Amino acid sequence: MGHNPYNLKTYMQMNAHCPVCGQRFEIEPGFWYGTGFVSYALSVAVCVATFIAWKVLIGFSLDDNRLFWWMGLNGLLLVVIQPVLMRLSRTIWLNFFVHYKTRYASCPKDNH
Repeated sequence: MGHNPYNLKTYMQMNAHCPVCGQRFEIEPGFWYGTGFVSYALSVAVCVATFIAWKVLIGFSLDDNRLFWWMGLNGLLLVVIQPVLMRLSRTIWLNFFVHYKTRYASCPKDNH
């Protein structure tokens, strides 16, 4: 499908099969529900990383609104990178169940 995750008309579309080996991407009905957990974990990792970076570079204080600035900018960042996180979570989830073969072309056809 499209290579641009920010094309809002096609960012949710996927190929039904791998163009190289023919592997079905939706292994069973509802297979992609697990990507929600992976996407959540990636989002938490982004939040922790931005929190640590903000604390080290800018710091937090109860005397001003720096905490709320971090929360707002972190929320905006998550919205902006959500299409990338969705594609990455699908790739990670699929990799849990379908393993990549580096020498696919040289493998016998019955071992795919």
